[in-house]
Amino acid sequence: MTFLFWLSLGLMAYVYVGYPLAMWLLAQFQTETVPSPETTWPTVSLIISAFNEERVLEEKLQNALSVGYPRGKLEIIVTSDGSTDRTDEIASRFQSRGVRLIRLGERQGKTAAQNAAVAQANGEILVFSDANALYKPDALQWLVWHFSRSDVGCVEGRREDFSPTESATARHELAYRDLESHIKTWESRVASCTGATGPIYAVRRSLYIPLHPAVISDFMEPMLIMCRHGKRHIFEPCAISREAVLPKLKNEFHRKVRVMTRCLNSLRMMPEVLNPFQNGGFAIQVISHRLLRWLVPLFAITAFVANLFLLPDPFYHATLILQVSFLLVAMIGAILDRINIGPGFLRLPHYFYTVNLAALDAIVNCIRGKNMVIWQTKRPESGRWPHHERQPLAAK
Repeated sequence: MTFLFWLSLGLMAYVYVGYPLAMWLLAQFQTETVPSPETTWPTVSLIISAFNEERVLEEKLQNALSVGYPRGKLEIIVTSDGSTDRTDEIASRFQSRGVRLIRLGERQGKTAAQNAAVAQANGEILVFSDANALYKPDALQWLVWHFSRSDVGCVEGRREDFSPTESATARHELAYRDLESHIKTWESRVASCTGATGPIYAVRRSLYIPLHPAVISDFMEPMLIMCRHGKRHIFEPCAISREAVLPKLKNEFHRKVRVMTRCLNSLRMMPEVLNPFQNGGFAIQVISHRLLRWLVPLFAITAFVANLFLLPDPFYHATLILQVSFLLVAMIGAILDRINIGPGFLRLPHYFYTVNLAALDAIVNCIRGKNMVIWQTKRPESGRWPHHERQPLAAK
């Protein structure tokens, strides 16, 4: 029980502190490679997967048509995954401006929608986006810039999200995403990132791997390109996408359950990315950054149960009191979050427990063989850009 207790605590410490620290240290010894300046920009297909996105699609298409990429080399494709609202009608209105609509007759999920779009895409570079993600004017240039390097197969941009309403949930979620951006920056310099963010990532058309509809595409596609083709996944923080985060923890909980359920099922279906004998240090990265993080609730439960067996020792009385106190603060935070009062730090334990309950829910779904292939859109306020200065590509 002593071994289980300290092993569980050690794994949690490794997930939240050890791995990020290791990536930061390793990144300090790597020289960042700057791509060659582009003289001829490649053709790009911007693929927008949509299901019932009538609230945000028109703004997204206006944004896509205004990006600073050579218009003759950019095609825009909207894949409607069996939409039942005005999504198809809105996309059709933009056909005269070069927007192509591909409609799937019935719901098949985002991965199937992307596969259908890629089958008809003409671009050398495929950029995948969501209907509520608005790009900074030079985002595509920043993404495509890196493909001048032969060792790059995928480039991911940064989500510079915002909260339309003030809430502790939004602040904690935005802080978490900022931390993820830092980790991906270090991973990118050390070897390769471990899974992309859905609203803004690009892959070489020649390397695209059609995936089973049950597999989550933005997570697995870049990793399979790395494992099967040896091409790296790079994080580019200047390629910026903007969207609103969900202000209520209940909605964020359901989103995380869906995403983690699909990710765990994808790893179960394609375990090759976890094999260090086949993929070396990259597999260790995937295990450390992804799999172990999703297993944290199991480590926490193991530590708590082991602690109960160790109670005759006064030291473990103190550790149990600390665990129970953290749980009580989380419960108080849940009450404060419901009535939206109190400082954010008092609600942080509640956010931590909720995120890990979502992971536990996803683990149970995976064990039961349950997946969440299709999605329901829950959109907060649109992600309009505030007034700001555009950062030119030459600035880097």
